[in-house]
Amino acid sequence: MKGETAPKIKFARRLPFYYGWLMVPMAFIAQAVTGVGQTYGISVFNPSLLETLDISLSALTGAYLAGTLLAALPQAYIGYLMDRFGIRRTMTLVVILLGGACLFFAQINSLLTLFIGFFLLRLLGQGGLSLLSGNIAAMWFREKLGTVTGIISGGFSISMAVVPAFFLYLINQTGWRSAYSWLGIMVWAVMLPLLLLVFRNNPGDVGQYLDGKSTAEENQAEIDLDDKNSFSLMEARQTPAYWITMVNVALWAMIVTAVFFNLLSIFGALGISKEVAAATYTTYAAVSLLTQILLGPAANRGPLHVLLMLSMACLAAGIGVLSIASTAWLAHLYAVLIGFSTGLIVLVGGTLFARYYGRKHLGKLRGSVLTAQVAASSLGPFITGVIYDLTGSFQISLWIFMGILVPAAVLSLKAICPQKTTLRV
Repeated sequence: MKGETAPKIKFARRLPFYYGWLMVPMAFIAQAVTGVGQTYGISVFNPSLLETLDISLSALTGAYLAGTLLAALPQAYIGYLMDRFGIRRTMTLVVILLGGACLFFAQINSLLTLFIGFFLLRLLGQGGLSLLSGNIAAMWFREKLGTVTGIISGGFSISMAVVPAFFLYLINQTGWRSAYSWLGIMVWAVMLPLLLLVFRNNPGDVGQYLDGKSTAEENQAEIDLDDKNSFSLMEARQTPAYWITMVNVALWAMIVTAVFFNLLSIFGALGISKEVAAATYTTYAAVSLLTQILLGPAANRGPLHVLLMLSMACLAAGIGVLSIASTAWLAHLYAVLIGFSTGLIVLVGGTLFARYYGRKHLGKLRGSVLTAQVAASSLGPFITGVIYDLTGSFQISLWIFMGILVPAAVLSLKAICPQKTTLRV
């Protein structure tokens, strides 16, 4: 992987631990910061946006759909920039732009500027920063990649548990425009010092070796092996695992986003109070975090296609429970199942592409998959809304989702690790 030659941190050689372990909390924080561009963060502002702009819910969701779809297109290019210039430079640019996007969003005054704001937040928050922070572990770890990915991805789970309440507090204290302005400043204040002073692309930037290996020879053997077994994007597209994983990740994003975007309305139609509905987010986040931490080691060497299958199966079960969740305990059972599914899909997404296809073209590979993921996430709320407008029911959407997820779970078992010798030349 090309990139800038960052100044070597001289004291790194004298540290009693591997410098890669400093990258873990950095990536964790970056995952949490993506909340400014995630559905669970943006949706807190929906009532304020509807009132201020005096637009319909259809107009709001339409702008969100269009902005998110457009934001999906450049993700592969962001991955290319990562491969070309390194995570550090690329993430610094993304963070600067993301803070600016928050400041822009605070000034929106029309449907057009709302669309542009959604585009920027989804492009840089849900897209760029998620992609880059999700690739940090693979640059520093090989043997413990699953474990580290589980820890880092906990930032997303904690963000989901904390961000909605924190954003609502800011809105109540300062107004929604000032709230998003403060969020932009916080993005810069938290991320830029870490990127400039602490963050480095890979072990070579600090004179260390992958996984903290003790000798250059041992490290070079790892690099040579990874280069030999690395797939280009074109080569990866010749393997079933690439397409199966992409389809499943996209389906997961579409369905979970559809559910979260309409969760209060779905629960309301089932007679569940807003308080119970809000509490399910905490249950969801806690289960997701525990799953990532406890099952992270299984993603180090374990069968990732089995973990992918379990994720899709649990998502199907969770959607099924949600469709009949007329009591508080069923509502929390739904959250447990979806949380377990989320923990597994995050582990698979964070480790499969490095384990299956190597690190040389990792940015492009994950960027191409993220394009499908972001695009699908925009379609979920729109599809659910259209079906609801036609039928007056959310259950039909949930049943359709279950019908799609069952064969997807079975197909996941075919997403086995490819061998480069089987590719067409």
